[in-house]
Amino acid sequence: MLLSVRVRIAAVGFVLISGAAFAQSGGLAAQIEAQLDARQADKGITHKVTIKTPQAQWPDCPRPALTLPDNNRLTGNMSVGVQCARRQFLQVTVDAEGRYWVARQVIAAGSAISRNQIAQQRGSLSKLPASLVFNPQEIVGSVAVRTLNPGQPIVAGQLRKPWVIKTGDEVDVIISGEGFRIRSKGRATTNAAANRFVRVRMASGQLVTGRVDASGVVVVES
Repeated sequence: MLLSVRVRIAAVGFVLISGAAFAQSGGLAAQIEAQLDARQADKGITHKVTIKTPQAQWPDCPRPALTLPDNNRLTGNMSVGVQCARRQFLQVTVDAEGRYWVARQVIAAGSAISRNQIAQQRGSLSKLPASLVFNPQEIVGSVAVRTLNPGQPIVAGQLRKPWVIKTGDEVDVIISGEGFRIRSKGRATTNAAANRFVRVRMASGQLVTGRVDASGVVVVES
């Protein structure tokens, strides 16, 4: 019986020591980094985590369950939920590194962006805007809403899709509903890209709002 008790005590001590050794070796930070990397896997971003909470307050099990913040922030201070026997929160600082896109040359406002006008760079994302565009397909063919200078990181707010319809254009309008479908014409009162909404004044003077399809037809559902 005494031997059995000693074995159990030794086993408990091994778990606690293993958990502490795991934390001290950077294993806890590595777990957080792995989950952050997985969340941004489509962007190829890697993270470096520094735990700010004093080590005496870290969980003492080797593989605690982690809960990351709901937002998609790439860097900065974060609060990470960890649970072993009880739930607690660790304060961490996160840096991230990845490939992003910059203007290779001056890109004038209002011009469509071509592939040879952008270049890829890799580095720390900590001092870059949160809305960086990582997918070049979202950039090429888009229109710059303001002038971009060489080396300037490209963010979503600097881009828009090209107009399929412009104010004053005569457009085909399909009005559909339960049991009917009417095709008519009208004149656009706003600009719109494909899959966006546009306002159209019909011949009767009525204003309708519809979604622009890829061919430039305005579809109004009533």
